[in-house]
Amino acid sequence: MTTFNGRASIAALALATIWASPAWADDATGENEPAQRSDIVVTGAQLREAVVAGKADIPLIETPQAISVVSAADIEARGVTRLSEALRTVAGVSRSTTYGFYDAYTIRGFDAAYGSVYLDGLVNEAGVGFNQELSAIEQIEVLKGPSSMLFGQAPLGGLINLVSKRPRDEAFVKVTASTGSWNLVEGTVDANAPLNASGTLLARINLTYRDADSFVRNSGINRLFAAPAITWRPGPDTTLTVLGRYQRDHDSPISPVPAYGTVLLGVVAIPEDFSINNAGDQRVINNRDRVQIGYMFDHRFSEALSFSQTLRYTRRKEFWDRWMFAAGFLDASGAPSYDADFNELPTATIGRYYYGPYNATDKDFAVDNRLKGSFKTGGIEHEWLAGLDYRQNRQTYFSAGDFDQTRFPLSLVNPNYDLPYDTSQVSGAPGSSKSHQTGIYVQDHLKFGDLFTLTLGGRYDWSDSSGQKDHAFSPRVGATVKLVSGVNAYASWSKSFLPQLYAQQVAGFDSAGNPIGGPVVPERGKNIEAGLKFAPEGLNLSGSLAIYQLTRQNVATADPIYLDFVVITGEQRSRGVEAEMHWQPRPGFDLSLAYTYVDAEVTKDNFFTVGAPLSNVPKHNIGAFAQYEVQSGPLAGLGANLGVSYNSRRNGDIYSTRPDGSVLLWLPGYTLVDAGLSYKRDGWGLALTVANLFDKRYWPDTGGIDRVTPGNPRNWRLTLSKQI
Repeated sequence: MTTFNGRASIAALALATIWASPAWADDATGENEPAQRSDIVVTGAQLREAVVAGKADIPLIETPQAISVVSAADIEARGVTRLSEALRTVAGVSRSTTYGFYDAYTIRGFDAAYGSVYLDGLVNEAGVGFNQELSAIEQIEVLKGPSSMLFGQAPLGGLINLVSKRPRDEAFVKVTASTGSWNLVEGTVDANAPLNASGTLLARINLTYRDADSFVRNSGINRLFAAPAITWRPGPDTTLTVLGRYQRDHDSPISPVPAYGTVLLGVVAIPEDFSINNAGDQRVINNRDRVQIGYMFDHRFSEALSFSQTLRYTRRKEFWDRWMFAAGFLDASGAPSYDADFNELPTATIGRYYYGPYNATDKDFAVDNRLKGSFKTGGIEHEWLAGLDYRQNRQTYFSAGDFDQTRFPLSLVNPNYDLPYDTSQVSGAPGSSKSHQTGIYVQDHLKFGDLFTLTLGGRYDWSDSSGQKDHAFSPRVGATVKLVSGVNAYASWSKSFLPQLYAQQVAGFDSAGNPIGGPVVPERGKNIEAGLKFAPEGLNLSGSLAIYQLTRQNVATADPIYLDFVVITGEQRSRGVEAEMHWQPRPGFDLSLAYTYVDAEVTKDNFFTVGAPLSNVPKHNIGAFAQYEVQSGPLAGLGANLGVSYNSRRNGDIYSTRPDGSVLLWLPGYTLVDAGLSYKRDGWGLALTVANLFDKRYWPDTGGIDRVTPGNPRNWRLTLSKQI
């Protein structure tokens, strides 16, 4: 989806940088690879390291919570650019309602579509969809279960923290140029260098250009991305890293398709490349401009006391228009088509909703202050953490649309993508919102010799969103026990909270007896978890096993008397088992395995059927990825990889689960196989990856009976790289 004549320019830039000054090569270290920073977990196997999202120097093996790590090397080996694809070997995570465009996930059975993604420990989006850029990410950390004790209001299933690539001591440049399916053109640059002889000033920049069409007609993406960073070390105990980001997206996103004709029998079988959106001048547009600036400051007062502060400001501008979504079927007269029981009756023509124009400006500010230290009381070692954080979001917007589906018919047999839209009835209104949250948290990690640890933590939050004020206390208690060297058992209990901003309950009545609405209390989540973590000394083997029960309480459910209001009687529960293993049986060979079992259902409600499985949650999920690279001999540098992922069937629409518990819309289970070949020599690299090798047609998620997302058919990607 080229939006300017830049493909030749990008290719020329990539080649020019590959042949850049030999001075870069003089400072390179290692065999064509930059040295890793000591504070970065480069594979999920290193459970003896801490993670950024933990906010404290507690090794993963002593942390009483299931946490998974995906490294930049893993992302590169798999040839993926979307966060959902990078998380396939993370137990407990599956795709949620993405509408075919945004990153979205369920974690432990609960939707984490919005507000779940953090960058360097600060929330990266405030309630809006987004596609994260992975080219400037060092690692992905997935925290499972409630994390409100450290982060405040957040989805109770868990959250994802992205760790930025930061400047390093050595100089290097890595350039890639990629092509592939759907006219893909991509170029990246990762350049790092000391700015002075003493090494106290370092700089790094990541650049990305990506342009591609889609397997769905009338769709495509175009991205420009830059992430500069400068580190200043005025002394051995002080570090300041300033991080910037700019992301510009000019996209024509896809829209999901009806269930009838795809996963359910319809009058017409909908083809894989079918588009809900028009072509040409009527093509859907979704434009975003996003600028971020912030810093990470660390100062060590002594071996026993240090202070850290992370701060970031974000400004987002977004505009979309002509974004169409399927809205039922139309009969021969052009009216909505229903049977005698008012169920959708499929025909050969669908109706559509018209979304747009939408114009919004968001301004986010977030800061997290942390004081941490250590001391001893008798034979007990204490690693303590105390923090104060604050975040604010201001938004102004104009939102419009036309939701009379009869004005936008589209034939499933002979779609006319050039027919002008009737926008005479499009209407909208401006709006604005302001929200902020302040939290104070304290944690103490007590270590009783090398056999037992106890982690105690608590946090109190005050939040205000457009006048709705909430406050909550979120505790966490956990312990680990050393069974044998390198094997720890753990158990934990924690709570989360999440304000409910778009619902009202009856707070009283006016003089005429009409109900008056009032705010509802926040959702609360409780998690009970136990498991094992293992990383035996001398073995390139690590992994974890977790069992849990997560309960979502205070769920807003329909008021049976006053239909425009809710009552707080709903409850949902998720129980599951998660297992992960990372193994390097010999140099050059790596294997990652993940298995998830989750039983997520409605346990109390006035509207949803009790016992109904939650949407988009497969009971069984398996992910495996193996890679091997020849280490010596004439074939040294030759590599191959194989990935397999399996998802069992999922409830596609909790709203259409019948009173007897039967499910109308099951998304069928599927198995995907990915494969790749690579070759590295003298700093050069060539990698070919093929996703969905056997061209399986599948549907990874759905937003309901009219919004089933098609999965990508077989596609390939070829990348040439040079590192100096």
